[in-house]
Amino acid sequence: MPGCWWRFPLLEGLSPAPSTCLVNQQAYVAVYETEAEVRAVRPDLQRLKTLGPLDVVVTGPAAAGAGAGASHDFVSRYFWPANGGDEDPVTGSIHAALAPYWAARLGRNELVAHQASRRSGTLFCEVTASSVEVAGHCVRYLCGTITL
Repeated sequence: MPGCWWRFPLLEGLSPAPSTCLVNQQAYVAVYETEAEVRAVRPDLQRLKTLGPLDVVVTGPAAAGAGAGASHDFVSRYFWPANGGDEDPVTGSIHAALAPYWAARLGRNELVAHQASRRSGTLFCEVTASSVEVAGHCVRYLCGTITL
């Protein structure tokens, strides 16, 4: 996407404002200085909807800091109003982008992420030379057959 026109609706759509804004193929990434700020974000979903077709992820470092004693290394929340929803409970796909970002910042390739939605979830991320592996625990909620 040429230019940075998207920064204004992104900043207007997130309160408090992030310290850094990035963009990738899936989402706008708003980076905060603390976990508390990420948890406190109050999105203006109508404003964020104008950023479609991309979604919005907010992220920050774990409250206890990275490393020993912390239950997770970074935290995130994922908003997708342009694509039919408000806040996703746990979004594995965006962690393929967040894990390399946090691996570079924290100096480690194995990370534990926490998505701080109302339902929340923990993701285990490993950044390798050629890929990002994301794993976690889940509960099956649907079983069926798809016929094409």
